[in-house]
Amino acid sequence: MSTQPTYKELEARVKALERELAVSKKQDNTIIRMLSEDFKQLADRSQDAIYQYDIESQTFPFFNKQFLSLFAIEKDGVQVLSPKSVILHIHPGDHDKVRAARALSFQPKNERGEVEFRLLKDDGTIRVLHDRWIVIRDDNGQPVAVEGFIRDNTWRQQAEKEFERSIHNSLIGCYIVQDGKFKYVNPEFIRITGYNKSELIGTHPFSLVQQKYRDQVRENCIKMLQGKRLFPYEFCINDKHGTTKWILETATSIQYKGKRAALCYFMDISKSKQVEKERRAKEKLLYVLELAGAVGHELNNPLQVALTCAEKLRPVSDDEQRQIKLYRLLINNIEKMKNIILKFQNITQYATKDYVDGKKIIDIDAASSDVVRKESKIL
Repeated sequence: MSTQPTYKELEARVKALERELAVSKKQDNTIIRMLSEDFKQLADRSQDAIYQYDIESQTFPFFNKQFLSLFAIEKDGVQVLSPKSVILHIHPGDHDKVRAARALSFQPKNERGEVEFRLLKDDGTIRVLHDRWIVIRDDNGQPVAVEGFIRDNTWRQQAEKEFERSIHNSLIGCYIVQDGKFKYVNPEFIRITGYNKSELIGTHPFSLVQQKYRDQVRENCIKMLQGKRLFPYEFCINDKHGTTKWILETATSIQYKGKRAALCYFMDISKSKQVEKERRAKEKLLYVLELAGAVGHELNNPLQVALTCAEKLRPVSDDEQRQIKLYRLLINNIEKMKNIILKFQNITQYATKDYVDGKKIIDIDAASSDVVRKESKIL
């Protein structure tokens, strides 16, 4: 039979357990401290400013070196970081924007927020910063802390300004679309469409495209953005005055203000389309003139023979009424044939009219000169 441990034995066991727990706790604290130090070193190496802000105490429990260098102020030779020092570094013109963005993120169900603002550096220079944060809430849903990353976007904004400057004076229409809306339009695009900047920004690009071309434009634009189409596409728009214009367009994917966007080059080719249309019309007219000349040449001689023979058939007596009617009918139709040949020989433009089964034929009356048409009516 086993014997019950004595009080001293129990006491010894308890002390042994306490020693083991103390060692384990010390090891845990060492691991936590090491992890905390590693994270701090990692955060300090980041080019972004990282911070944690406690709302109740209005302090920064955690921040990295980049955040300290941006927002601390020197007081009695010591760097001091506080909400006041942060405000002092934010451009006065952006104070309201920053407060509004922070207040919006604190509203119920909102989990994060972001804002872009200007930073005033001690040397007088201005930087453009983009602050993104998440809101930490308690069990009741009340915000208790903010954790965020701040990135210096000065270079990006400068690059975008240089980019906009480069396309501002372009002889080709240019525009940028983001989230399905116009975000930028250059003066040439404004001239082509007839709309001013305020009427275009924020609207959908397809509102300018004629309805019958919209599906085609959407498909071609997507293919070009995906790199599946290499050649420009054509379509028609209606400008502000309702005038139809032919457009040649290309599209490429870019980053604009930190988000994906489409840059489109937009050319008015209406004049070249009109020139092409006139060229085709001239080619058709030349073909018709050649055909008309051949028809006139080939039919004139047989027609003269028919007219000569018809004269020989003229009735000699007024009593032959049936022969007289047939003779007049023959003469009238010969005259009509002469008239048609005359119209062929005086065609000055290309014109067609609808025929059966959706086909078109040469409209001789519309194609011939006014003088010939007038003569035809008299005859």
